[in-house]
Amino acid sequence: MDAIEARADTGTEQFPELPPPPAPAVHAMRVQPADAPSELKVLCVDDCEDDVALIIAALTAGGYVPEYRRVCRMPDIEAALAGQVWDLVISDYSMPQLNGLQVLDIVRQRSPELPFLLVSGAVGQDTAVAAMKSGAGDYIMKDDLARLVPAVRRELAEAGGRRARRLAESNLRASETLLNSIVNTAADGIIVIDESGMLEFVNAAVERMFGWRPLELIGRNFESLLMPRPQGGAGRLLTGLDRNSRSLSVGVGREVKAQRRDGGVFPIELTLGEMRIDGRIKYACIMRDVTERKCAEERIHQLAHYDKLTGLPNRALFSQLLEQALSEAKYSKKQVAVLFIDLDRFKLINDSLSHDSGDAVLKQVARRLTDAQFKRNTIARFGGDEFVVLMRDCQIPTDAAEAAQRMLTTIAQPLMLEGQEYHLTASIGISAYPSDGENAQTILKNADIAMYRAKEHGKNNYQFYSAQMNLHSFERLVLERFLRHALDQDEFRVYYQPKIDLVSGCVTGMEALLRWVHPAMGMISPVKFIPLAEETGLIVPIGAWVLKAACAQNKIWADQGLPPLRVAVNLSARQFAQDDLHSTILNVLEETGLAPELLELEITESVTMDNPEHAAALLRKLKALGIKLAIDDFGTGYSSLSYLKRFPIDNVKIDRSFIKDIPHDEDDVAITQAVIAMAHSLGLKVIAEGVESEEHVTFLREHGCEEAQGYLFGAPMSADDFTKLIVRTGRGVLPRAAPSAGA
Repeated sequence: MDAIEARADTGTEQFPELPPPPAPAVHAMRVQPADAPSELKVLCVDDCEDDVALIIAALTAGGYVPEYRRVCRMPDIEAALAGQVWDLVISDYSMPQLNGLQVLDIVRQRSPELPFLLVSGAVGQDTAVAAMKSGAGDYIMKDDLARLVPAVRRELAEAGGRRARRLAESNLRASETLLNSIVNTAADGIIVIDESGMLEFVNAAVERMFGWRPLELIGRNFESLLMPRPQGGAGRLLTGLDRNSRSLSVGVGREVKAQRRDGGVFPIELTLGEMRIDGRIKYACIMRDVTERKCAEERIHQLAHYDKLTGLPNRALFSQLLEQALSEAKYSKKQVAVLFIDLDRFKLINDSLSHDSGDAVLKQVARRLTDAQFKRNTIARFGGDEFVVLMRDCQIPTDAAEAAQRMLTTIAQPLMLEGQEYHLTASIGISAYPSDGENAQTILKNADIAMYRAKEHGKNNYQFYSAQMNLHSFERLVLERFLRHALDQDEFRVYYQPKIDLVSGCVTGMEALLRWVHPAMGMISPVKFIPLAEETGLIVPIGAWVLKAACAQNKIWADQGLPPLRVAVNLSARQFAQDDLHSTILNVLEETGLAPELLELEITESVTMDNPEHAAALLRKLKALGIKLAIDDFGTGYSSLSYLKRFPIDNVKIDRSFIKDIPHDEDDVAITQAVIAMAHSLGLKVIAEGVESEEHVTFLREHGCEEAQGYLFGAPMSADDFTKLIVRTGRGVLPRAAPSAGA
């Protein structure tokens, strides 16, 4: 290190326009810095006012707005440190009553993390080194103040980092105390691993599960607990799981085999949750021993039989699965459909070429049919060229008709056999539980009958067993044709149903509900046309129209001087999946002039589940606009607390199916109470749908539900009628209305 020279004369040559020295008191220079904090509180320990003025001028020239105080005696230093919070201490070294090292010592005693710079005109190398070792951030000669601002910036940045680390460490210690008390009582194993898969924490259940003591597991790679060992090196476990690998995806439960300390292998179910600690990604993993469950699955698997040619379930297994599906449907009151498929003209190909070619055709058809199914559907080969599809928990006829059409399309794709192109079609018969039969044998027989009816209608089509269903299918085609023109022909209307505060009884807002008034068919129920609009994709332009119409109407009410009310608009799954949804909503707000806080968007749980990360990001962007967000029909979908915590939701709407039988149905009472309690624990408001009696109101009010809507307060009504309602009541308490039918 070069010898530190004595301070040179700092006269007018260095600062020709130096302002007169300020008084030794707090002084703020109102200059807005370009890239630094707006204010910098500096304690200057120096016996020379002129030198302090030079330092303050250098800081100001460097983009800071200094607020400073000059002191030079020990009692004043101690008083300044005790009486005010400082960002920085700048001290001279040589002063009449003390030196810089003494100042540094008292600063470190009072504020160990406070940045400290030694700025002196004469200090030796040994003294400077001693100051640095004692905790000074840097030393700067008064004749070289160009180094001052860079040193200040560096010290402030390092001090901020130290404070953040100290706070994080304090929070972590508190979190660990709480975490240990909860986690170590859990029945499931819980571990924390880093991005490379190294174990950083295990709870008591892991010790019981694997036979290893916690200290023996910490520091080991998680892969070492699995059998067989995942290939691809450390960390591959965390990158995605398919049938050929052992890796995990965040938020998705997966089953793998694990090995105990004694060598025993057993199945576990793993679920990962991602978190970020001090900027580092870590994973909390829940491990559940599923040995008993796997044994039951293996016993079921032993009963299963598969077609040797196609690998699909055969008649025996399909019959068992159908019986099981029907039993579940009877309990859950849901619908099941069976689609019986017979290939048209297969015999011609089989006889013209060879049986090997016929087998190749059946394999290709099996693959195509498998690819065309949803996960909950089961496809089987009954023998020859007959296939059967089981659809669980489906909507009849829409889901069954869609699946049948999809299969007809995929079968009709050209087939390549021995270098030649061939074409096949199929005839499909559809029967459903419970409309077409109560047992598996009847359902299969009626599907077979419907398949022959499809052949009689020219093949390459599908037919429902029920004549009424076929009539409905025709009506659906007509309805779809009308629906495609309804928006252009201005046939849609928006109705509004009031939302009520259950404590005051006042109107708090309204839900916008779509209605279709056809010139010939009159009012068409949303139950009929909304699913059709979803299926055809027409819900996207229709939904955009509803959003704009509702926002425009609410702006009209606001401009008329009516009390500000928030209008709630439903977003469909198709709308939510659109990449331009955020910009669409933003454009609607700009075009209509409606304040974002007067708009609420309602989504169902299911629309967020296909891509939770995308859903969370989109909802955060909408929330940033000031829009309120609500989960609609809560309890009928996933009802996942872990997912709900990730979304910036304001309100939860309890589905009407849980409200209609309270307080008499114990299950509905328990579910409603649980939803209210859960929502409140997350800081969410609760809105009950379908409130139609004073008993409903009393129960909901007693259990803390904030708002309600339903026919007790008012049916969906036109904008004019809603205007009259608000004007008449002044947003006051609405008179109770008797429940009425309708949507």
